[in-house]
Amino acid sequence: MNDASNHELDVLILAPFGKDAPLIENVLGKSGMNACIVGNAREIVAAIPDKAGAAILAEEALDEATIEELASKLQGQPRWSDFPITVLTGGGLSTAATEVAVRSRSRLGNVSLLERPLRAATMISAVRSALSARRRQYEIRDHLQERSRSEEALRNARDMLETLVEDRTAALRRLSAQLLKVQDEERRRIARELHDSLGQYLAAIKINLSLAAVGRGDSKARLGEVQLLLDRAIAETRTLSHLLHPPSLDLAGFASAAAWYVEGFGKRSGIKASLKLPEKLNRLPASVETALFRIMQEALTNVHRHSESRAVEIALTTDEAGAALTVRDFGKGIPKKVMDGLSHSGANVGVGLAGIRERVKELGGRFEVGSSKEGTVLKAWIPLSGGTANVFAGDPTSQIYSSFAS
Repeated sequence: MNDASNHELDVLILAPFGKDAPLIENVLGKSGMNACIVGNAREIVAAIPDKAGAAILAEEALDEATIEELASKLQGQPRWSDFPITVLTGGGLSTAATEVAVRSRSRLGNVSLLERPLRAATMISAVRSALSARRRQYEIRDHLQERSRSEEALRNARDMLETLVEDRTAALRRLSAQLLKVQDEERRRIARELHDSLGQYLAAIKINLSLAAVGRGDSKARLGEVQLLLDRAIAETRTLSHLLHPPSLDLAGFASAAAWYVEGFGKRSGIKASLKLPEKLNRLPASVETALFRIMQEALTNVHRHSESRAVEIALTTDEAGAALTVRDFGKGIPKKVMDGLSHSGANVGVGLAGIRERVKELGGRFEVGSSKEGTVLKAWIPLSGGTANVFAGDPTSQIYSSFAS
């Protein structure tokens, strides 16, 4: 864009006969205006609309060919442009050229007449008025262009947001479907546990009690076996209940529940699991403790299922701003396709990572994953007082992908 609205515009002078052209150039130059003598109408046409502020034409230069050339150009101006032309007429006498100038006015658009002999003050005033109006036209042009760019930016932003919403909606649909699938699998697992363990124990207890009731066999031995089966059933029930929601999480807080779960995870999986907690950990809000426990639970499940790691480290740090949970394994890492999906739309991501991300997002926190051939680091930061934190500050993990930023 030519920034014509911010500098002195040229005044083009077409007066091929006599001394009018150098006289006008001299007068306008002394008044601080840029005056430029041109040899023909084509030079004026070439300067419209971006290079010239106004034109002064002698009536004797306005033959039919010149008028046609100028009119053709001026009629094709943008809507904001109304190029000003001053025509120098004869000294009050009606001549053929004067009549041509008058007739040309409608075709040339913004035309004003200035009679000779010229008075310097009158000419300077007329030219300054023309230039002032022309600058306002350029300001309008700049405003229209700026508005056009703003509208284009808004359209692009709208399209981007619509695409983002569509991607997020699709990701949420996939997550919802995956959650329903996981819920069904969890229900089937609990049903199997109830049938294969508790159901078998209860069936055995019923048989022993029936036999004892009719006096068959050693009743004392039968009752002893019943007591043993009941103890096992109680233990199985307690284990199943604790896995679903450990009572210690409500009673004693995250530290107690995490220590119990990590110890049990190590025994069940054969993976060496270590837990590091602050020396003095006060109780956190219930929603935060529950979220941290579920995140740790899901992360350890992923380590067991996918990482092929022999060890896992869990650490919790807290400050006034928030609580940060880190789970680090030393396995084969997460496939790039999964990492890319987690970083963008959430596509091709298991329900575990997607569920963690949504859980952290609901609490206004940050969830980030770093993965390489040396293993995977998962960090979840949850605010305690509306603060913000860089949860990966100083982390040596070689490749970090941010999956959600609050």
